[in-house]
Amino acid sequence: MQHDAAFTSRLSTDAPARDGTYQPYVVISRTSDGELVANRFFPADLRFRSEDDAIAHARDWAVRWIDASNRNDLMP
Repeated sequence: MQHDAAFTSRLSTDAPARDGTYQPYVVISRTSDGELVANRFFPADLRFRSEDDAIAHARDWAVRWIDASNRNDLMP
């Protein structure tokens, strides 16, 4: 049986630290019912000089997580 899972992700960062760096985070929920399925806070020492770079890192992680989840849903 195949299940086509659809997810919504929210990519964000914390407020900039004193040194001007940003820490990314991502929240992934199931589109059909809004259930939270992943909430990823990255290690405190993983910081980026620009908010765009932090969000890009969170996006890359979210895409990999969603791809892996979809592969698992296709297993019998």
